[in-house]
Amino acid sequence: MAPSSGERYQTDCPLAHDLINKLSVIVGHCDLLVLAVPENSPLFARMLLVRDLAKSVGEDLGQLQCDLARVRSANGQRASKASIS
Repeated sequence: MAPSSGERYQTDCPLAHDLINKLSVIVGHCDLLVLAVPENSPLFARMLLVRDLAKSVGEDLGQLQCDLARVRSANGQRASKASIS
């Protein structure tokens, strides 16, 4: 299940958040370079590869970040229920 935009940017994991921000810069630069490089250039394919890999890693980190938030939330809910009993 893909994270919603609200879930994706939760800051429960600052390291993942920082990495996603840095990967976004890499993706943006690759997008700009692809516009400036001819399609028949070997650099063109490399820039597409780097861009696609950075996007994929960013999506994976976003999913891990959401999973971590859900686990922390579930653990907090269990703890609060246990303390009520």
